[in-house]
Amino acid sequence: MTVSLTCADRAEAERIAELLVTQKLAACVQCVPLRATYVWQGKVETADEIGLTAKTLRGKLPALEAAVRAAHSYEVPELIATRIQWASADYEQWLRDALTP
Repeated sequence: MTVSLTCADRAEAERIAELLVTQKLAACVQCVPLRATYVWQGKVETADEIGLTAKTLRGKLPALEAAVRAAHSYEVPELIATRIQWASADYEQWLRDALTP
């Protein structure tokens, strides 16, 4: 699974990325700057954010969500999981090994 989320700034993104990897909720988290335009409380807003893509397993999603909600500054953090349709066998094994306690 890949999980997409956004953070208000680089410091928050790095803190959440490290938290997810340290707690073995994600094997890898990639961070990229982005500009978002969205509707919030009836108004169109635009903001600079840091986008995160976390690689994880389906069974980790509930704990990952709880960890992000506890650490995040947003009232409604983005959490969107997407199923990986294919991964090379060695990458998939690395992912599973990285997430094994």
